[in-house]
Amino acid sequence: MNAITIHQAKTWQIGLFALNGTAVNIYFMMMTYMSFYAAGVLGLGVALVSFLLAALNIFDGITDPIIGFIIDKTSGKFGKYRPFMLIGNVIMALNLIFLYSIRHTGALILPLLIVCFIIYDIGYTLQFNVTRAAQTVLTNDPKQRPLIAAFSMIYNIMLYVGVAMLVSNFLIIQHGDFNASMFRDFFMMTAIASAICTILAIIGIAAKDRKEYYGDSTNVEKIRLIDCINVLRKNRNVLMLIIAAATDRLFSHITTNAVVIVMIFGIISGDYALYGQMNMFVFAPSAIVSLLIIYYARKRGQKAALLLATKGAMIANTIIFTSFLFGDPTTLSFSALSTFTVMFFIGLAFRGGFMSIGGGIIVPMIADCADYEVYRTGKHIPGMISGLFTFADKVFGSLNALIVGMLVVAAGYGDMFPTPATESSSAIFTIAMICYCALPMIGWIINLVVLRYYNLTPDKMKEIRENVSANKT
Repeated sequence: MNAITIHQAKTWQIGLFALNGTAVNIYFMMMTYMSFYAAGVLGLGVALVSFLLAALNIFDGITDPIIGFIIDKTSGKFGKYRPFMLIGNVIMALNLIFLYSIRHTGALILPLLIVCFIIYDIGYTLQFNVTRAAQTVLTNDPKQRPLIAAFSMIYNIMLYVGVAMLVSNFLIIQHGDFNASMFRDFFMMTAIASAICTILAIIGIAAKDRKEYYGDSTNVEKIRLIDCINVLRKNRNVLMLIIAAATDRLFSHITTNAVVIVMIFGIISGDYALYGQMNMFVFAPSAIVSLLIIYYARKRGQKAALLLATKGAMIANTIIFTSFLFGDPTTLSFSALSTFTVMFFIGLAFRGGFMSIGGGIIVPMIADCADYEVYRTGKHIPGMISGLFTFADKVFGSLNALIVGMLVVAAGYGDMFPTPATESSSAIFTIAMICYCALPMIGWIINLVVLRYYNLTPDKMKEIRENVSANKT
């Protein structure tokens, strides 16, 4: 077979496969409410729940490079990636049934909850690693790879808006609180929506999940688990991108933590239903900002786009903080617009668009790192590299619930997380501002620093493609 310098995917294939990330993120969004389920429904303490979520994610992160290694060694009748997508999604769906049933088990609740978290993390890792690893087989065209990010970002913005509306304007109103019946419906909707996205993603990758697209190294025997260590030691681009992605994920995801959202909208602003409405209104401007940055990425490269988005997010975040510091959050309303509402809306719309770039464009940048590893060593190990990123995501992401939980405990809420019925206070306001505005700024500052040492520019990627093509057997 002739060497392939550039291989492309059809736009519909990119669009469908991007739903694999959405399928996993549906579960991730559901899990952001797990603190309310564990504390409010299962009766566990706030501090215990926060430490449990953090400890289990860190422990499970060890499995990510191992599963990535297994993916890289796989090449069967049904391809390298599709089996992991399907198996991972089925595991997560079955786990929800198990998770909902343990509320009747009395003294066994805690150990069974730990088992549920472990099972969930295994399924999550199996499917999520494919989202990043399979980018290399889908396309290596530098003009197409940003499209993967574009689809992912639009889907994720829609998902964020959809879940916000579902919880704040439907489930909570219908069930009255974060109770067992509310989570029963939430779990069922999560499983169905994720399964549909997974099936469509499998259709999207099917034609490209073949051996001729598995990079230069189809001789999988020479891939070893020790390659994880070698990648971190010798592939500086991977290391810098891992630091940028992990810290960005930690601090930006704190802004979407369900407890933080309840404090911002349900307590400080006084109307939790406005959370869903606000996200519905900011969807269009956020999506426009995201698409403009993707267009910029296709012209100037993905690193340049990520840097621009980081700076934009910092400016928008400052607008949000200023609106809370000098405005009156209780005037948030869409029926009678206030200065606070206008400023908050502008800041939220632009911050949402810029923040979506950080999560979306990292995916094709990981594919670039995997191509660079082929160029550097001759080894095609996108699964292992994806596993390293997922490991870092989980280690840093686990601190999300821990940080929020400890701040809540410090404010005097040790038995139950604040709910929309909780009275507003200066302690709640301080915690909310730290989580919603101050901590994300730290992540963006780290981005600006570490990306100075990431050198996979468009010219470098062109050199890599030509070298890999010349050496392909």
